[in-house]
Amino acid sequence: MSLDSWFLSHARVSAKSHRRASLDDKMTFFQQFGSLLASGTPMLRALKLAAQQNQSIDLREKLEEASERVASGTPLHVSIQESTGEMFPSHWVAMIATGEATGKLDAVLADLNRQIRESADTRSKFIGAMIYPCVLIGVAVLVVLVMLWFVVPTFGGMFSDMGAKLPEITLFVLGCSDFISAYGLYLVAGVGVVGFLFRRWSKTQPGRRRMISFMVAIPVIGDLVIQSSMYRFASNLALLLKSGVPMLETMDTVAGVFHSQPPYYDAIVLAKNRMAAGRALADGLEESGLFTSMMINAVRVGEESAQLGPVMEELAPYYREKTQAFLTRATKLAEPAIIMVMGAVISVVMLAIYIPMFEMAGTVK
Repeated sequence: MSLDSWFLSHARVSAKSHRRASLDDKMTFFQQFGSLLASGTPMLRALKLAAQQNQSIDLREKLEEASERVASGTPLHVSIQESTGEMFPSHWVAMIATGEATGKLDAVLADLNRQIRESADTRSKFIGAMIYPCVLIGVAVLVVLVMLWFVVPTFGGMFSDMGAKLPEITLFVLGCSDFISAYGLYLVAGVGVVGFLFRRWSKTQPGRRRMISFMVAIPVIGDLVIQSSMYRFASNLALLLKSGVPMLETMDTVAGVFHSQPPYYDAIVLAKNRMAAGRALADGLEESGLFTSMMINAVRVGEESAQLGPVMEELAPYYREKTQAFLTRATKLAEPAIIMVMGAVISVVMLAIYIPMFEMAGTVK
C-alpha cells in the first residue's frame, strides 16, 4: 500500500464518538433532523438518520429508543420526552409538540436550533470573558501565599538573629506569615470544605433563591443578571408564541426555563396567574419588580397590538447585545482593578522586607 493510500484509508470521515451528550450534540440533532424534514424525508426515517449520525452515544441510544416509540404509534414529542428524560428541557419538548400539531416541525426545529445557538454563544462569551480575571485572581492569591509561606519566614529568621527593631508593617506581615505557616494547610482545607458546602447549598431551592435575591441587588453583577434574564424571557417567549403555543401554556413553559432562578420563576408564575384572572401580562410583570421598564412597556405594547410574539422577537437581540456589551465593559474594568490590588499587596510584602534591610544597611559604618 502506498503512503497516499494509507492516508486516504485513515481519512477522518467520521468524528470520534463520546458518551456524554453535550449542547453541541443536541444542536446538531435538531439541525440534522430539521434539515431532513425540510428536504421531504419522512419523520420516522429522519429521526433514525439524525440519531445514527449523532456523536454522543447516550443521546444516540435515547433517540433510537424514541424512534421505536414513534414507530409503535406514540407521538413524537411524547416519545422524545419519555426517552430522553431531563436531557431535553420542557420548553424544547413543548415546541416539538407544537410543530408536530401544526405540521411545521421543520420550521419550528430551525427556530429552536437558532435560539439554542444564540443562548450557547452568549454563555460561551460569558465564560470566556471570566477566564482572564479568574486567572489573575488565582495567580495573585498563589503568589501572595508562596511569599508568606516560604519567602517571608526566611527573612523573619534573619531579622530575629540580627536583633533588628522592626517597623509596624514588617511585624504585621511577619504575623500573617506565621499564621499561614502554622495554619496554612488547615486554611486551605477549610476553604475547600466551605466551597464544597456552599456549592451544594447553592443547588438547593432556598440556596438558589437567596443567591439570586442577593445578586440582583449588587452593582454590576445585579445589572448583568437582570439584563441576561430579560434576554432569556424575551427570546423564549417569542420562540414559543411564534411556534403557536397557547399563551397560558407558554407562560408555564417560560417559568420552567427559570427553574434555577426562583425569584424570576415566582414572578412569571405570578404574572401568569394575574393574566389567567383577566389582567394584563405587563401588570403582573410590573408587580414583581424584577423586570425592566423597557420590557414591561414592550409587553404592554405587544398585548395592546396583539403582536406580543413579534415584539419580543425584536426585543430579544437588543438584550442579548446589551448583555454581551455590559459583560465586555465589566471585565475590561475588572482586569486593571485586579492588577492594581495584586500589585498593592505584593508591594506591601516587599516593603515589609526591604525597609528593615535598608535601616540595617544604614547603620553599617
